[in-house]
Amino acid sequence: MSAADENADGAAGLIAAGENALARGEPEKAYEVLARASALPTDGALLHRLAAAFAQAARHLSRHDEVLAWIDRKIDGVDGASARVPLLVARLGVLRLLDSARVLELCDEAITTALGLGDHEAAARALSHAAFAAYRRGDARRARLFADRAGSIETQSKAAQFYALRARMFAASAVGELEANLELSMKSRALARELGSDVDVANESNNLAETYLELGCPAEAKACAEVALQLGEQTGHVAIHAMATVYVAIATAEAGDPDEALARLDAMRIANTNRFAVIDAASVHAYWLLERGASGDARRAREIAEPALEAAIAASADNRLTMLYAAIARALAREGQDAAARIELERARKCADRGDPSAQSMHALAAAEVLPAAEPARQVVLSTARARILRRATRREDPFAFCSYVRLNRRLLELSGGVPPDLPKSS
Repeated sequence: MSAADENADGAAGLIAAGENALARGEPEKAYEVLARASALPTDGALLHRLAAAFAQAARHLSRHDEVLAWIDRKIDGVDGASARVPLLVARLGVLRLLDSARVLELCDEAITTALGLGDHEAAARALSHAAFAAYRRGDARRARLFADRAGSIETQSKAAQFYALRARMFAASAVGELEANLELSMKSRALARELGSDVDVANESNNLAETYLELGCPAEAKACAEVALQLGEQTGHVAIHAMATVYVAIATAEAGDPDEALARLDAMRIANTNRFAVIDAASVHAYWLLERGASGDARRAREIAEPALEAAIAASADNRLTMLYAAIARALAREGQDAAARIELERARKCADRGDPSAQSMHALAAAEVLPAAEPARQVVLSTARARILRRATRREDPFAFCSYVRLNRRLLELSGGVPPDLPKSS
């Protein structure tokens, strides 16, 4: 047997061992053997499997940089579209947790190449990564374009259908279509169960938890997040477990126990390599510290939000900028730094249009705290927020969910004239 044959056999065995370790919930073991496989010559189906598994192990352990460097080297060293596609898609899968702008710069090559080969699963996967990046950039129009392209792929592959559903879900998230988001997340989780992917079941459970929180259903959100917690621990997926902890904490706070929620958030430790988990957790942590408002909470909120803001700018996580600027503005106002608070409030306003659907409300709450009661700009912001909340409430089967359980919306209604006793239901 030649040295090349021995290398191929060795790579195949290592890749299979890495895949099996991932399936058993042993990402450290998977990463170890896949790193060894990555040093051996691979091509064709083996390269496809290695790229997918190595990228997955990296996401589990937040070891993105090493795998990204390997992918870049391999892309430079292979010829032919069929060899490049798995690498191009795997690169997007790693970058989506590091830099949304970079994903949007690179996604067209992966999507076009995959579609040209008729590789529907790779194309749908790339489109889901691109839709997520557009959502993070606050670019709802582009997220919808990616979702429409994913939805137009005609295939019997359940894996391709799964990723197309996720692309549509991210587009719905970008424009605040919460009911559609919920339905798409449920369908995605059901498909993940059919595919036997515990990681994807956990991830979709987190997506459901986030949407239930936005819909004003903390009990349902907590139940979904606890599923994600369990599966995240079983599979060793650091980011999924971290975000499930965040959603359990939010649900706990929304249900009336901010002290317990903050204790959970205080105990969290997230690797800095997992940028989006760090950013999201810090955004929530700062917000609930300010909501509790105990001695020292304003200073602590600012200390958490400021480095998270730097990380969000670096990662092009535009959809979190308003939330972080607003938290810093509120904290500065409570610390008596009025001029500095106004500067941060203006920055929050400028970012709000690219933020997630709650960004406008976060800006309005900060304006209510930073601006004097008699200042006309304060009244305009609060009136606009009130109209937006009530307009959205009339489209809900349970219009009071937006103010009965979601503290932010209820607070804004109270600040702008009170919670109406007769909100109409959707027809």
